[in-house]
Amino acid sequence: MLSRATTLCTIFAGLAFNVHAKETVTVTGSTSVSHVVEVLAETYSQANKETFIAVQGVGSSAGIAAVKQNAADIGMSSRYLKTAEINPDVQTVTIAHDGIALIVNKSNPVTNLTKEQVSKIYHGEITNWKQVGGPDLKMAVVSRENASGSRFSFEDFMGLTQQVAGQTVSDINPQVLVVNTNGTVKSLVSRNTHAIGYISLGSVDDSVKALAFEGVEPSLAKLESGDYKISRPFLMLYKEKKIADNAKAFIDYVISDNGQTIIEKRGYLAANPQ
Repeated sequence: MLSRATTLCTIFAGLAFNVHAKETVTVTGSTSVSHVVEVLAETYSQANKETFIAVQGVGSSAGIAAVKQNAADIGMSSRYLKTAEINPDVQTVTIAHDGIALIVNKSNPVTNLTKEQVSKIYHGEITNWKQVGGPDLKMAVVSRENASGSRFSFEDFMGLTQQVAGQTVSDINPQVLVVNTNGTVKSLVSRNTHAIGYISLGSVDDSVKALAFEGVEPSLAKLESGDYKISRPFLMLYKEKKIADNAKAFIDYVISDNGQTIIEKRGYLAANPQ
C-alpha cells in the first residue's frame, strides 16, 4: 500500500505535469484591448484546455515592440501603427472598433464639449469648469502615458500634437496628470469632482459620466453610424512566418462568429458584424 506522502507526491506531480503540458500563448499590448481579449481568452481556453492564453496589458507601443522583438506571440494595439513601426514581417488584424469617451465626475452638470473646448482644456487654455458652462471649480485634467494607444488616437484626433525634428510629439499641457490605465483614469474621475479624462467607450460604466462630443452621445450605435467621431481600431499583430499554430488558432477564434459576438456583447463594434 502506498504511503500518504507518496500518494500526495503523485498527485502534485500529476498537477505539475498538467500545468506544464499546456501550451502558453502570450498576448501583450494595449490595456484597452486587453479588457475584451481577457474575456475571449477565458472562453477560448474553456474549449481548448491544452492552451493557456496569457494576456498582459502594457500599452500599445510595448505590444508592437514585443512582437517585433519576438518577445510575444501576439501584440495588441488600440491605434494604427506609425510609419516607423511598420514591418513587412508583421501582420495586423482588426478585431474590433472602439470609441474614446470623455468622462467627468457624476456630479458635474456639464453634458457636452466641442473639439475646440477639449483642445483648449488639454492645452491648458481652459482651466475652470465655469468656462464651459459648469461650476466655478478648477479642472483636474487626466491623460494616459506616452505608450498608450488611447492617448495617441485621442491626441491625433484632437490636434494635440506638434512636429519636432520631423517627429510627431505630444503637445498637451505639462501640468496634465498622466496615468497608466483606463481603470486608473476612471477611478480618479469617479472620486474627483474637478476631474476630466478619457477612456475606452467599452470601459464606460455608471461610476462616471460620459460627455457628448459635438452634441453626439457616445454610444455603440452612434459609433457604428459614424455620428460619433472619436474612434480607433483594436488590432492584433503577429509575425506571419513565426506564429505558432495555437496562437494563430486563437486569432482565428477572435475574428470568428463566436469571438465577434463576444466583442459586441462587451460594448465594442465588431470588425465582422454578426
